[in-house]
Amino acid sequence: MKQETLDTDLDDASTLDKEVDHPIYPAQVKITRDQFPLLQLKRKAEPERNELIIDPDFQRLFVWSPKQKSELIESILMGIPLPVIYLFEQNDGRLQVVDGRQRLTAIFQYMNNDFPLTELNILIGEKGKRFKDLSFIMQGKIEDFQMTIYRIQPPTPEKVKFDIFDRVNRGGVKLNHQEMRNALHQGKSTALLKELAESKVFQDAIDKSVKPERMKDRYIILRFLSFYMYYQKWPELNKLEYKSDIDDFLGDIMDIINSFNDEKISLLKSIFTDSMTNSYSVMKEDAFRFKNSSGKRLPINMALFESLSYFFSSKKIDFLARKEEILVRLKEQKDLFYHSDFSKQVDSSTRVNERFNAIIALQREFEHD
Repeated sequence: MKQETLDTDLDDASTLDKEVDHPIYPAQVKITRDQFPLLQLKRKAEPERNELIIDPDFQRLFVWSPKQKSELIESILMGIPLPVIYLFEQNDGRLQVVDGRQRLTAIFQYMNNDFPLTELNILIGEKGKRFKDLSFIMQGKIEDFQMTIYRIQPPTPEKVKFDIFDRVNRGGVKLNHQEMRNALHQGKSTALLKELAESKVFQDAIDKSVKPERMKDRYIILRFLSFYMYYQKWPELNKLEYKSDIDDFLGDIMDIINSFNDEKISLLKSIFTDSMTNSYSVMKEDAFRFKNSSGKRLPINMALFESLSYFFSSKKIDFLARKEEILVRLKEQKDLFYHSDFSKQVDSSTRVNERFNAIIALQREFEHD
């Protein structure tokens, strides 16, 4: 099946693929300079401690070659200073790697004996050796090697995090905002979004048409769950007020989801699964798309996805029994959306309130009928 992209106006209006603007920082950013031996950093990154977080999705997508890894280890053995590592300190004290993922991953892999040294330029005698094969003196050179760390401490606004993330990663892979969020808010939220994006009910509902490579699938799912909890007035969000600041809002939501217990995570899964199941049972793969004047089916529209997903999340509507009525009313509502400014400035609080107020009213119409 041909894979489509999301609606073009979505990409223009969202923050998915826009380059990060460089704002005047609204508050002083506190950055401290530290030095850690590699052995200490490795211990912090071990799963049982989880004090140093390296985004696993990033590691899977962007992998250094054996030659690059070997040259890095050779530089350490020769005592050559390495570029600094940037870390964000989370509210719980854990450290999130912003810049230096590949270096740290390669170093830790070598210390775990995952690969031998190859294609060395200077230390030819160490070629073919894994960490365990090195002399104790050489092992000590790696374990005791001092890495310079810049630690960005809380509180740091999400926009400032993105700006710093963008600046220190220039020359590498250009990340969009959802990829940055995925790196900065690792935990239950990232695991949940990954699971939901790969679920059959979601893939059926979108007709497998949203590309996963740049996390656009996880982005639209996060938006739906965020606005669902917001308009359902979940108590965990009682201090949040949406003011068109989509990046801060979504980052806060991911932190909140990270704090949820397993029961609350299961509830979110159930809400999402029911919504996708209901949408597909009523509208098949056309639920989240507009059609143009000639009847041609357009790509998935983000604003339509999050608002209609909210409609189909209702537990008070018998969607199958009232399928024909729902189809008529949703066609009318989609036509109103399509011929309005629905897809413009989708992140503005005014537009968000307009579309969710319309959908909530339609939902209540069927719930109370």
